[in-house]
Amino acid sequence: MAKAKWMVTAAALLGLACGAASAQTVKIGYLPSTVGQALTQAWKTGIENTIKGQQNVSFQALDAQMKAEIQVTMMDDFINQGYNAIILQPIDAAALTASVKKAEGKGIPVITLNTDTKLPHAAVVTMDDEGAGYMVGEQIGKALGGKGNVAIIQSPPGAQAGVEREKGFRAAMAKLFPEIKIVGAQNAAWNKDKAIEVMNSFLQVNKQLDAVFAVNDNMAEGAMIAAEAAGRLNQVKIWGFNGQKSTLALIEQGKITGTAYTNAYDQGATAAKLALDLLAGTKKKGDKTEVITIPPFAATKDTVAQIKPEQRW
Repeated sequence: MAKAKWMVTAAALLGLACGAASAQTVKIGYLPSTVGQALTQAWKTGIENTIKGQQNVSFQALDAQMKAEIQVTMMDDFINQGYNAIILQPIDAAALTASVKKAEGKGIPVITLNTDTKLPHAAVVTMDDEGAGYMVGEQIGKALGGKGNVAIIQSPPGAQAGVEREKGFRAAMAKLFPEIKIVGAQNAAWNKDKAIEVMNSFLQVNKQLDAVFAVNDNMAEGAMIAAEAAGRLNQVKIWGFNGQKSTLALIEQGKITGTAYTNAYDQGATAAKLALDLLAGTKKKGDKTEVITIPPFAATKDTVAQIKPEQRW
């Protein structure tokens, strides 16, 4: 979980001025699904910490409000305004593929976060979604002794990151714990309030519910709220994904069992460093999308103290 450190020289960036005596401003755009989540804010902080102090580099973040059609429009805005690089968290991989193709066709490298798109682009900097989902499955299965009922709180169907997390989890259940039954799976749209509704439904339908895997921490916190209100929190092991600060605190309190933590500051910093390197010409874009994976960490009450305060986002 060591933090990545980079330095891009002003001299390298000056090369972007096409040989002119004075450097043009390099514009980097950041377009997450929404700016209102701990994860997207942590990415933004990592990006800003990497580019601050660099001469002739400007940075702009926009809020797509969890709507793919807004994100498409904002991608067009970045392209039309002559941005030099775009860091994108696609809300829907298929819906944003054409936008990414358009940007790349105009020589604008696109670096995606967590969710890839359907055609090649500069890079994707991702959590190990499938591998970490498998890790959560192992953790839950072992804790249940290989038997019991579990449910999944899902992401929207077009969100590839959530799809991969669920895929890894299901693979672990099928391979390692065939006696554990998945009794429900429902989309809560990455949202805590929606997850409360979904969890209430799971609790009403299942007199025995031993564990829940929510594919992000906001939904895990919603599941916890519902289970606690129903007086069943001590009966249900709840796992999240991402590792945001509020969830780590709830793990320390014993209210959430665990989460697949990723250092999101490093993830944002990695994307920004890659953008700067591509623009400075110190790195060349390949024919295929470069995949950079940030490794996960199983944060539980026994291990969460290993995540230092400065690594908590």
